[in-house]
Amino acid sequence: MELLSLLLPRVKLCATLLCITASLLLTIVKAEDPYRFFDWNVTYGDIYPLGVRQQGILINGQFPGPDIHSVTNDNLIINVHNSLDEPFLLSW
Repeated sequence: MELLSLLLPRVKLCATLLCITASLLLTIVKAEDPYRFFDWNVTYGDIYPLGVRQQGILINGQFPGPDIHSVTNDNLIINVHNSLDEPFLLSW
C-alpha cells in the first residue's frame, strides 16, 4: 500500500505531462494546403475549330489549353511564358 501511495502521484504527473505534450503537438503541427505547379508556353499555331484552318493561340501546343485538376484550397502556381509578339492577358 505504501508503494502504491508513493507511485500514484508520479503516475498522475506522467499522465498529465503526456496529455499536455500530445495537445501541444496537435496544436503546433498543421498541414498546409497542397501546391500545384504548372509551366505554360503561349504560342501561335494552326487550329481547326469548325474544320477550317486558322491561326490561334496555343498553350503548350494545345487548343483548347491544358486542364487544371485541382480542388478547393489548392494553391496554383502557374508560370506563363509569353512567346507571342504582343501582350497576352489570361483571366479566370
